[in-house]
Amino acid sequence: MKLLATCVILSQLAGCGSTPHDGITGDAIVDACLHWTACATPPPLGPSLDFPDCATWSGGTALPWRGGGIAISPSERDCLAAAGLDCAAALACVSTPATCDAPTWSCDGDTLTFCDAFSGPRAVTDDCAARGLHCVLLGGEQAFCGLGSCDPMTTPPGCNGTIATSCQPQTSWDDKGLGGLVVAGDDCASHDATCSDGGCVGNGPACTPSPDTIGCDGTDVLRCDESGHQERLHCPAGSHCGLTTGPGFTYGCVSDATNRQVTCELDASFDQCHGDSLEYCGDHGNETLDCKSLGYAGCDSGHCIPR
Repeated sequence: MKLLATCVILSQLAGCGSTPHDGITGDAIVDACLHWTACATPPPLGPSLDFPDCATWSGGTALPWRGGGIAISPSERDCLAAAGLDCAAALACVSTPATCDAPTWSCDGDTLTFCDAFSGPRAVTDDCAARGLHCVLLGGEQAFCGLGSCDPMTTPPGCNGTIATSCQPQTSWDDKGLGGLVVAGDDCASHDATCSDGGCVGNGPACTPSPDTIGCDGTDVLRCDESGHQERLHCPAGSHCGLTTGPGFTYGCVSDATNRQVTCELDASFDQCHGDSLEYCGDHGNETLDCKSLGYAGCDSGHCIPR
């Protein structure tokens, strides 16, 4: 079965147009994901670190690790992008040498520190407060960025100001139940809605609920939410409301430069190697890069492998 991934292509995410060399394509997000997935060896119990999912999902703000992600700053992303074929330099961009025999988590205020044994024990940190969250230790052993602890059996969806919240059960890296974490969801204010009982209710007039967007108002995208009220999404700088491609045309924020959204087909082999090549969702839909032409030994398990 094929899935569709729609990516809004903004000018700041576009590649630099440089010729690939020394493990560098010229696109900061692509290169950060390329170098991280090539250099960070996932632990046996962790998820695979494949490049296509990273390049499509991360948006340059997080790197996949143990089923979640490691939040990174723009400067860390750029550091990774510039690391090229130097795995030691790539790891040093986001982690530091540490001492741990098994995965360990700790909180220093609202800064989460995670130590794991990849390429020798190393630690990464996540500034939860930078995202309006707290460092929460669950079960006395594993920390997460969230809004607090909760009981998954009794805690209903709620609101934290304009942000919808829910209580999600958490499992430790070795499959032990840890309790619940209050997780921040949709920011209703970002699309002209008010949070109510863990959901968003549009501030606009009454309308017929629809899963699709219903049109444009200037540069804003209009939709009718499940509550039967109109919402509007303000398109970010560099984009405007317009028709998107894909099955059944709908409205969305499209790039001023290309005047379109890009739709990628993510079939069952999307995150796999095709010989020495990898496929990813880029500026022109499904794109490929050749690991060997970038200086790597080849492709394996969904990422380029260093020499």
